[in-house]
Amino acid sequence: MTPPDPETRFLAALAQAAAGELGADHPLARAATDDRDARLAQEQLAALPEATRERVLAAAHRLMREDLTAIWSFLPGAAQSGGMH
Repeated sequence: MTPPDPETRFLAALAQAAAGELGADHPLARAATDDRDARLAQEQLAALPEATRERVLAAAHRLMREDLTAIWSFLPGAAQSGGMH
């Protein structure tokens, strides 16, 4: 299985972070759930107050940083079983 591209991973993390910080019904959380709405998600993110935007981005960064499966999938030579050969 091909891992999601970085933009898709970022939007998924952004949607999860926005839902956690702002609520699942916030326009940013809804826009970021569909990678076709990347521009709308960027606009919604830019419209947030700076402190809120930084909090949401920090949460999204943490989610991406802690996604070891995604990180591992981008390592050259990594075996599908999870080990180097």
